Amino acid sequence: MNKPLLLLGITAITVTTALKAQHAGAEKLELIVDTSRDFMVTRNLTVQEAPTFNERGGRGVFMPIVAGYLITKGVQGIQKLIDNRKNRYMAQYDFAERGHYFYDQIATSPIDPVGLQFKGFKIIRLVKKEGGQADTMFYAKFILDTAADRFDEMMNNGMFHLRLDSIMVSKSRVKAPKNVDRLNMDFEIDFNTSYRSDDGQIHADALLGKFIFTLRNAPLYNGNNATKKFYDSLDAAKPPVTGECFMVPRSAGFYKTKNGVIKSCYGQGLYSVSVSVKETSKTKFVDRVIIFSSDPALNVGSQLLQKKYAGSGSSSGSSSSGKSKQSN
Repeated sequence: MNKPLLLLGITAITVTTALKAQHAGAEKLELIVDTSRDFMVTRNLTVQEAPTFNERGGRGVFMPIVAGYLITKGVQGIQKLIDNRKNRYMAQYDFAERGHYFYDQIATSPIDPVGLQFKGFKIIRLVKKEGGQADTMFYAKFILDTAADRFDEMMNNGMFHLRLDSIMVSKSRVKAPKNVDRLNMDFEIDFNTSYRSDDGQIHADALLGKFIFTLRNAPLYNGNNATKKFYDSLDAAKPPVTGECFMVPRSAGFYKTKNGVIKSCYGQGLYSVSVSVKETSKTKFVDRVIIFSSDPALNVGSQLLQKKYAGSGSSSGSSSSGKSKQSN
């Protein structure tokens, strides 16, 4: 399975070097952050206006927009996830990367998006074979959503979204019943940051946002036309990932000018990303309902939905079907 590695820009030589100290059959989990420069530029933004209430003729237009936004968010907030019950048919593994910068330069404002360089990230599960080579058992690549309206949202609301770019699962980590060649997977993605505010307050490992992506009834890739078509269609669709995240705030600091003068500034936005992956080969474990939202305006509604749908953390297993489709 060397081809998927090449698609990710990782050569077989690199993988072999990384795994050479491990025994055959040893597993390696990698999370690789992608960066790019100069794609958050003015030509990617749409022209907008910021009229006053008087210019809009009152507040009658404003309230329906807010109500519609909250309703949409509430509908997206219900997700069926794999339950946490320990069982040989359920496995969980985690990826994490720390110490990355969200921007490529310092700025004069704590929320200035200039120099945005975060492009996305990849997670890979490798297993070493005899002879030092490595096979890719699974990979998934998530990218920053760069549609025109998403660029505007980064500027206007200071929030960003993700999309799935590509994915492949050739072998499960979990034990599968005989003759079962399909898998259910959950991805829970967290972004955290540590920074110092203007008043000297330290914010350590603060949660910026969470994303959830679910894959249901997915065939294990074996190279035949059916499994290739399934993964090719996902790659082509690039489905959005449920959730949102605040742009990484910059930490208050100082810099020296070319004239040797020390001035105050804001840093490059230190952040970390972590991904928890769950997989199961039995659909009866897809029965945990959670209410997801990073919007404080939905806290009250989320609590009510939790009582109604989630109960003690699990819904009835009968509500889940092996024929469930991709959920985004």
